[in-house]
Amino acid sequence: MKIPSGIKRFAGALSLLLLVYLLLSACGSGGSGSSSSPAAVQTTAVAGIAAAGAPLAGKVHLCDSSVLKIYSSNSTINQDGSFSINTTGMNAPFILMAVDAAGNPLYYSFARATGIANINPLTNLALTVAAGNTSLATLYASHTTSEMNAVSGALGGAVAHIMHSLQPLLALYQAASADPLSGLYQVNEQGLDGLFDDVSFTVSDGTGNVNITYTQTTPPTTIFTGAFGNMTSSALNNLPVQKSYPTPGNAELALKITGSLPQGTLIKNVSFSVQLPLGVTVDLDPTDPSGLTSVVNTAVPTGGAAGANVYPAPTLSTTNNILTVSMSSVAGFGVGNFAKIRCIVSSPSLMAATTPDSFSITSSSMYGDIYNNQKLKGLTIVPDKFMALP
Repeated sequence: MKIPSGIKRFAGALSLLLLVYLLLSACGSGGSGSSSSPAAVQTTAVAGIAAAGAPLAGKVHLCDSSVLKIYSSNSTINQDGSFSINTTGMNAPFILMAVDAAGNPLYYSFARATGIANINPLTNLALTVAAGNTSLATLYASHTTSEMNAVSGALGGAVAHIMHSLQPLLALYQAASADPLSGLYQVNEQGLDGLFDDVSFTVSDGTGNVNITYTQTTPPTTIFTGAFGNMTSSALNNLPVQKSYPTPGNAELALKITGSLPQGTLIKNVSFSVQLPLGVTVDLDPTDPSGLTSVVNTAVPTGGAAGANVYPAPTLSTTNNILTVSMSSVAGFGVGNFAKIRCIVSSPSLMAATTPDSFSITSSSMYGDIYNNQKLKGLTIVPDKFMALP
C-alpha cells in the first residue's frame, strides 16, 4: 500500500523530534550528557584547572547558552584539579559550576568559547560582577541566550578591573600578570595558587559585596570589605608580607622527550622516575612527616610544558636516590625539553664529575589522555644537560 507523502513527512518530523529529545536535556534536569571522562581526542572542549589553593574535589557542570540549554555533567575533577568537557554540538558561551561530592556549589566560571576556562575564587568574583544583580545560581539554572551574551560581553572588563584593583596584593605573590580565567594555572603553591592558599574571597551573590581576608593570622586579617565598585588598589589594607619562593639545589638536570607523536596528539600527562647518582639528592619538605616529599620547585616544567602542573609533589625513595615526578598539562605539549630537576650536589669535585649520563630514567609513562587510558608509545625521556646553578 502506498503511504501518502503527508504522513511520511509527519513521521519523519516526529522521528527527528524524538531523536533531539533523547540527545538533549534541560539545565535544571540534573541529567548527565555523557560519560564521566573526556573523549580521547576532543575537537571541541572547555578545559581548565578547578582549584582554590588545593585542587577542588567534586565535579564540574557546564551549561550552554542555547534555548534548549544543553546540560553536561561529564567532568569529574581530577586529582590535579584538571577537568575537560566535550562541548560538541553545544552553543557558546558557556557557564560552569564546580560542585563538591555532595553536589553543593563551590565556585562558578564562564567560557566565551571553547578552550581554557579555569574555576577559582577570582573567576567566581569576575562572573558575579559581570552578571550584575543576578545570582550565579540563578544564572546557571535559568538563563536566556541574550543574558549569556550580555555576561560574555561584560566579563573581560570585570576581570581587568579585578586584576587592576588587586595589583598590590597580586604583586606580593608574583601574580600581577596572571590570567585567572584563561591562563595556564599551576597548582604549585605559587602565583595565584599561593594567593588562594593564603587569601579568601567571599562574594555575596546578586549584591556585589566582597570580603577579602588574609587567613594566615589569628584572627584572619581583613584586606577589603565592601561593594565591588569601591574595591580599588588604594582601598586594600593590611597586606601580607612579600612571598619568597624557594629555588632549592645548587645544580639542575634538564630532561627532554624524544620520539614521534601521532599526528594531532599532545602529551597531557607524564610520570617518570629518575635515579640520582651517589652524592646527588634533592631538597625535601620539612613539613612532610614522611620526610620523602620534595619541596616546591624541585621539578620545574620548561619548554613546551611550561605552565604544566607538577602534582602531587615529587617524592624521593627511602634510599634517597630515586625521584618520582608526575606532571599534567591542560594545553598539552610536544617532544623536546620539558622539565628541569633541581639537585643538591655534595661537593665541587662531584659537581665537575657529574654528567647527564650519571642519571638514568628507571620508569616512565606518557598519556594523551590518562583518564581514557590513551597511553603514548615510542617516546623516551632522556637526561639532556647538567649544570651548576648560579
